[in-house]
Amino acid sequence: MRTLHSVVLMTVVLGAAACAPTIVGPNYTMDVRLADGKPVRCAVNQPVRLPSPPPEPSTVRERNEAEVLATQPLRLQTGPRAPYPTVYTAPDVQCFALPR
Repeated sequence: MRTLHSVVLMTVVLGAAACAPTIVGPNYTMDVRLADGKPVRCAVNQPVRLPSPPPEPSTVRERNEAEVLATQPLRLQTGPRAPYPTVYTAPDVQCFALPR
């Protein structure tokens, strides 16, 4: 009986650990490709380093699409019930177009 109790306890602990998200960190740079094929680089929660010469400005639709794609790893790490606002749920995202 004691062995069965230990096995059940160990299964519960391992199951909880397997379901817990692995949070690597909220600061990263990510290259994404928009639906129209345009390559974009996004800096999430860190300063952006613009190339020289500066790229042309993105449209609102392009900027929104790039930000959604770039912040997907944060949403996967925190889940749907994360506290707000944090660097995970309200990140600072700055994107710019890369040359094709």
